Amino acid sequence: MTAQYTEKQAFEIGFQVAMFNNIAFAAWRMPLSNQRNICIGKTIVAKENTLPTTKGFLFHPYDEQASGQFIQSELSILTNNGSVKIDASNNELLNGLESFQINNPTYYTNDSAFALDIDKNEFLKYVTQSVEAIKDHTFQKVVPARSKQVNLTMPFDLFSNFDALCKAYPNAFVSVVSIPNVGTWIGATPEVLIGVAENHFQTVSLAGTQKHDPTQPLSEVAWTQKEIEEQAMVSRYIINCFKKIRLREFEEAGPKTVIAGNLIHLKTNFKVDMKVTDTPQLGSTMLDLLHPTSAVCGMPKVNASDFIKQHENGNREFYSGYLGPVNYQEETHLFVNLRCMQLLENTVILYAGAGVTEDSNPEKEWLETELKMNTLLNIIKL
Repeated sequence: MTAQYTEKQAFEIGFQVAMFNNIAFAAWRMPLSNQRNICIGKTIVAKENTLPTTKGFLFHPYDEQASGQFIQSELSILTNNGSVKIDASNNELLNGLESFQINNPTYYTNDSAFALDIDKNEFLKYVTQSVEAIKDHTFQKVVPARSKQVNLTMPFDLFSNFDALCKAYPNAFVSVVSIPNVGTWIGATPEVLIGVAENHFQTVSLAGTQKHDPTQPLSEVAWTQKEIEEQAMVSRYIINCFKKIRLREFEEAGPKTVIAGNLIHLKTNFKVDMKVTDTPQLGSTMLDLLHPTSAVCGMPKVNASDFIKQHENGNREFYSGYLGPVNYQEETHLFVNLRCMQLLENTVILYAGAGVTEDSNPEKEWLETELKMNTLLNIIKL
């Protein structure tokens, strides 16, 4: 059905219906799209690194052994250039849309969240230890992460900030996710984990970070050996995953310089024709192999993951996990949850990581995490 709501009204009334019924809410905007989607419904536990077979929204933490949250699509709202379309399998929720008055309800919080409590000196030490471990041949790359808390100076306006991120970062996957007993997250991530559409599978390697200078053409951007090698490692990681399943027929394009908000990265695209290669379950297979990718964990995965567990004082939660719509219009698109933050009652927690290789400079890695956090802080009103 088509409804007479503005985008703002559809978002806020839908959110209010979710809160009133104590169920989950997810809103997102795909890269390079004007269409915005909302999924409202109960959540079920998602099996580790496995794609659900029904329609909904998947939200999974960094820890690959932990369970994810799958929001079942009981009420879907689609907005596009002013039009609002609603689809519901739950008539009670549909009827509820018409009975609410907008009043900015409180979002779900998880105030027991234990963030990555690392100050600058500790992070510099962490990076130094990472470089030493690389030189000792423990692994080739690792991705230390940290967080910081910022106090809210006003009530957090979910729609206004979601809308601002959509407008500021057209190339990003922009999302708001609010789940009972889990909390609320907002973000604008540049990194595809997997995409499945029209019998094609895609993924990307994204690494290397610089501040974006709008006056400099992308074709003239210079990359250091460290950044080039870091991106090449992520590409090799993906190719090695293909090799594990004896998949040799894939397209590789890149690397090329791309804009991601206030930053630029090196990006390589990988694409597989699942019909030609007779791999109909490639999405689930590669999801299990890829996560956590070398772009958020390191390489080799097991060694880097063990090192991270030993040195990060806290929990990444859903930062560097993955999220996205599943089986929407027969397509699935999952993104690595980067450039994100968790909303608490009076504060927000921002997260960021830096890819460390043998040539890394601890101070520069700290500045890289600051730049990444500023992707949100430059736009969002706190």
